[in-house]
Amino acid sequence: MKLNRKLAATLLASAGLAATLTPLTASPASAAGMHGCSYPRVCVYSGSYSSGSIIGWFQDTYYQNMPPAIQNDPDAVVNTRDDDSVWLIDTGASPDAYICIPKNRAVNLGSYRHPGGTSWANRVDTIKIWGDPDNGLCSGANDVRQGRIPDGWRP
Repeated sequence: MKLNRKLAATLLASAGLAATLTPLTASPASAAGMHGCSYPRVCVYSGSYSSGSIIGWFQDTYYQNMPPAIQNDPDAVVNTRDDDSVWLIDTGASPDAYICIPKNRAVNLGSYRHPGGTSWANRVDTIKIWGDPDNGLCSGANDVRQGRIPDGWRP
């Protein structure tokens, strides 16, 4: 039996229960962009995210090879997604290497050391945005993390 809010509030009050009815709706996701990158995109940049140029953007939650014209070119990344982390992958490494970018984060890739010894700048050719049920964290932390992916993982 469905009760409208006014009737439900009256019944609760008359039963001696002080209650305030609050709508059970989720708050909308914030739709904020950063550094010229619109929500809900992940943008890669030539140069730093603060002064460089966007060379590509992604928003689909599957493994995507970057277009050949920008493979191994990104120097920075901006993840505007509110609850999804992102892996930037170097498939030229053996085994493949990844750097995980948490939700709502801007990163200059040159600030992070690649497992191969150099920085992550100009080492990214594939991207994976982790959609639902991702919490936007990297290995449970709101920090940039990196690792290796065992051979044979590629879809």
